[in-house]
Amino acid sequence: MVAIPRRDFLKTAAAAAATLAFAPRRLFAESGASAARVVVAHGTDLPRLLATGVAAAGGWGAFVQPGQKATLKVNAAWASTPEQGANTHPALVEEAIRACRAAGASEVALPENPCSPAARSFEMSGIGAAAKRAGGRLYEPDDKKDFVETAVPRGKTLKQVAVVRDVLQTGCLINMPVAKTHGGAKLTLGLKNWMGSVRDRGFWHRSGLHQCIADFSTLVKARLTIVDATRIMVTNGPRGPGELKTPNQLVIGTDPVAVDAYAATLFGLRPFDVPHIQIAHDMGLGCGDLARIDVQHLEA
Repeated sequence: MVAIPRRDFLKTAAAAAATLAFAPRRLFAESGASAARVVVAHGTDLPRLLATGVAAAGGWGAFVQPGQKATLKVNAAWASTPEQGANTHPALVEEAIRACRAAGASEVALPENPCSPAARSFEMSGIGAAAKRAGGRLYEPDDKKDFVETAVPRGKTLKQVAVVRDVLQTGCLINMPVAKTHGGAKLTLGLKNWMGSVRDRGFWHRSGLHQCIADFSTLVKARLTIVDATRIMVTNGPRGPGELKTPNQLVIGTDPVAVDAYAATLFGLRPFDVPHIQIAHDMGLGCGDLARIDVQHLEA
C-alpha cells in the first residue's frame, strides 16, 4: 500500500468536492442514485415548450421510428373549450402530430372513446381541427371493429379488457393527458388517461378504480408520457368547469409512475396520496418515490 501525503490527499479531496458541486444533476441519475428521470419544461409558448421538453427527454427520433405508425392517446373526452382545461391543449396536440410526422411516422392515430358526444367533444376542444391541420386521424373507436379483447395476465382486479386496436398494435405509443382533479380517482394524469382507450370503463368504477388503473398499466405502457400541466383544473374535475391554476408546465418522461408522481405535487399532494400511484409503484410499474426521481427543470 502506497502512503499518500496528507497535503496531496486534501488537494485531491477538495478537487473532487468541487467537481461534484458543479456536476450536472444527471450525473447522480446515471450513477444509480435515481430510479427514474422526469423532465419538467416551463413556459407559455406551447410549441416551443413541447419541443424543448421532448428534446431534453431524448428527442422525437428516440421514440418515433421512420415508417412506423404512431398513436397519441390525448384527452379529448369532454365537450369543453381549451380554456376550460378538461382536455389536452390542441396546440400541443397539433405540434406533437407534426413532430411525429417529421420524425418519419407513417401515420398518426388519435383514438378517443369520449364521455361527451364525440363530434361535439372533438369540435369544442379544438383537437379535431388541430389533428386535421397536422395530418393526424382523431376518431371515436367503432364498438364492433376497433376494440381487441385482451387478457391482463398481471391484473389483480382487471383480468380482461377490450382495448382500442391502435393502442395495442402500433409502432410508437405516446400518452398525452391533461392534469386535473377527478371525483373517483382523485387526480387524472397519465395512468388514468388510458380509460379513454377501453370499451367498458364502467367496470373500472364498479370494481375498484385505483386497482384497475394500475392493472391496465401492466398491459400497456407508452414509450413517452407528456402531461399537459399548462393549466390544471383543481376543482370540479374531470369535466368542469372548475377553478384553474396555470403552472405552465409539461411533465415528460418514460416512467409513467414517476411522471404522475411529480404531476401530483402540482395539486399540493404527495404522490402516494393518490392510491393508484401507490399501487402502481408497489406493483413495480415505475417509481413513485420522489426522493428517487431525478427531476430536471427547463425554461422554454
